[in-house]
Amino acid sequence: MKLFLLLFLSCSLLFSSSLNSKIKQSKKALQSKKIEYKKMDRKLSLVAKKILTAKKEQKVLSNKLAELAKDIQKNEAEFLRLKKEEKKFTAKLDSISEDIEKKKRKFLDLVAKNFSLALAQDELKQPTPDSIMMKEVYRVYAKENAKEMEKFQRDIERLNDKKAMLKLKQSHISKRLERFIKERKEFQEKKAQKEKLIKSLARDKAIYEKRFNKIKASRKRLEQKLANLKIIKRKSEAKLATKKSKKASKITSSEVTTKYRGGKTISPIRGARVIKKYGTYIDPIYKFKIFNKSITLKAPYAGAKVRSVLAGKIAFAENSGGMLGRVVIVEHNNGIHTIYVKLSRLAPGIRVGKKVARGTVIGKVEKSLMFEVTKNNKHMNPLKLIQL
Repeated sequence: MKLFLLLFLSCSLLFSSSLNSKIKQSKKALQSKKIEYKKMDRKLSLVAKKILTAKKEQKVLSNKLAELAKDIQKNEAEFLRLKKEEKKFTAKLDSISEDIEKKKRKFLDLVAKNFSLALAQDELKQPTPDSIMMKEVYRVYAKENAKEMEKFQRDIERLNDKKAMLKLKQSHISKRLERFIKERKEFQEKKAQKEKLIKSLARDKAIYEKRFNKIKASRKRLEQKLANLKIIKRKSEAKLATKKSKKASKITSSEVTTKYRGGKTISPIRGARVIKKYGTYIDPIYKFKIFNKSITLKAPYAGAKVRSVLAGKIAFAENSGGMLGRVVIVEHNNGIHTIYVKLSRLAPGIRVGKKVARGTVIGKVEKSLMFEVTKNNKHMNPLKLIQL
């Protein structure tokens, strides 16, 4: 029976070792996937920001193009209005020029018909009463005609000035239109570039999302695998514990534990409270008895200092890794050892062989401390030694 039990325990230990190896590998793979997941998440966030920035810039360009379209439309309308006005002035100038020509022809015809004889007689020094009277009439008519011609000339000059002003305005508007059209072309090119960039970023986003989802799925599978391995391990440990408990039932608790009868000392952490007690308790999942050899103290704040509860010498001070973190064991008189587990950091100078006084700071914890006490290699209730 004993041989069978030894074989069973050996196989269980080997199985447990294999499971631990698998769990370690799965944790390593999961950590790698988490890092990859974070990198891909950052890339996705960066691409999303770039797309958002490009869309904002595209919106600004669209607004600018809309403004330019309004400016172009407004200036084109003004240009057309000036063109029509110029056309009207040109028509007026043509009409005045035509009136002038008519007046000139009428005056010449009148002179030829009515005043030519009188003017000829005057030139020949043979004036007659009629020719003298006609000459006076001609002088009055010529004067009035000259006034009308002057008026026409002023109108022509005024219209030409207005036409020149219109031409200048048209030139300014034309240049403005050229500038607006050039700007519109530049903004259209920039907008096209932004659209191209957004399409390119959207493609990148789709690729990253695909990779991201693959990593996410892979991470989920690893987490499930790790959870399954842990369940298998706990079940295996439960079976092993059941077998051990049958054997251990023959051994009295006095053989593995001892009592402390001395005076109480200080707490390892000032202001700490007990969140897990020493002694036997029932596992909440598998419902079997477990003997807890330590107590767990909740630190009042992150970075709380951990003190040696008695004077002694450092027997062990290393980073055990994993859930245990840094561990310190202090050897005291009367065969007592105090064990401090889950330290986040060790105090400077804490090393094997160093002597420490009661209250010496040996390290710090972030959340909680596992505290264990043995006497002559038998466990004892730490709460019998310390005063909280």
